[in-house]
Amino acid sequence: MSLFKKSLVAVALSSLTLSGTALAAGIQGENAAEKFLTKSDFSYEVYGIIALQAAYRDYDSGNSATDDDLSGMQLNNESRIGFRGKKQFKNFGPTFLWQIEGGYVDPSFGGSGAGLGERDTFVGFESEGMGQVRLGRVLTPIYELIDWPASNPGLGDVYDWGGSIGGAKYQDRQSNTIRWDTPKYFDALSFDLAMGAGDEAALGAGDDYWFGGAAHYNVGPFQFDLAYERNDNFESEGTTWTNDTYLAGIQAWFENGISFFAQYKHMEASTTSGIDETQGAMSTGLIYTTGDWQYKLAYAMNFELERDGQTIDNTDDNVISGQVLYFVDPSAVLYARARTLDFGDKVQVTDSTDLRWKSEDFVEVSVGVEYYF
Repeated sequence: MSLFKKSLVAVALSSLTLSGTALAAGIQGENAAEKFLTKSDFSYEVYGIIALQAAYRDYDSGNSATDDDLSGMQLNNESRIGFRGKKQFKNFGPTFLWQIEGGYVDPSFGGSGAGLGERDTFVGFESEGMGQVRLGRVLTPIYELIDWPASNPGLGDVYDWGGSIGGAKYQDRQSNTIRWDTPKYFDALSFDLAMGAGDEAALGAGDDYWFGGAAHYNVGPFQFDLAYERNDNFESEGTTWTNDTYLAGIQAWFENGISFFAQYKHMEASTTSGIDETQGAMSTGLIYTTGDWQYKLAYAMNFELERDGQTIDNTDDNVISGQVLYFVDPSAVLYARARTLDFGDKVQVTDSTDLRWKSEDFVEVSVGVEYYF
């Protein structure tokens, strides 16, 4: 950084400090809040990640012109920043907590999206006996398990947002949500419960809503997970959908450096026009960590879609991914990853000749760096 830029930063920080001091002085001098307002009222934490991945994709769609357009090198910039804090109020028992987090700067193959508040952004309260209650934009309980560990490394195209089932199989990070994470009972059992409005209802343009929960049980090196989510009154493809998604999973971490995860999802969808669909999916991974190195091999699959009791052949998808990761510091890693993805046939939209979107097959190799602060 040049001396000129450093000077600008110093001036900006000084201005912010003086402004905050002036604001505090003004408030304290003008009303009775002075006996409650303390320096801790202005305390917060800045956190985030610098994450950059260089990825090369080679598509195989069966059309050379399409492959030429889709294939190539791109940078996936998932850097983001957030602000969070806690405050113990003078006359209220639970601790107040808040967070506002920006989105990725420029996710590769997916367009830009760095607006502040795009990721987990909420207010809430927590205590030892109550656990944590948050209101705002947070992960849904089932999606928190789908996102991690079951979509890493690079399994999300199939296991997360992939698949052929109609409607809304689950939300991911959703606004207009209230979520309660319980304490861990008996040092083993905990629950996550949440509900909220869908995207259209939040805008006053519909009445879609969702609710769900998850349970986690720890015994020794193992964790067992169960989760469920229901989405109702979701408008898509000219009809109204109801979706129920169930998840069962296991995770384990052993002292010899070996760990693993395995999950299965069962998804159901029905419409007011009498259509019923089901689809299963699974994800599993094996990890070995030794010293500053970590090796990871993972696989995920969507099974063939069933519609009205009939299996639609060749609609299954799968991905296999391998990753080598090196800890250059407790807060920073370098990694190399390779994965191959095979997608089945696209499914015809209900009562239409249109097809539901699905990616073309591709192979991807990438290298990346992540630094957490």
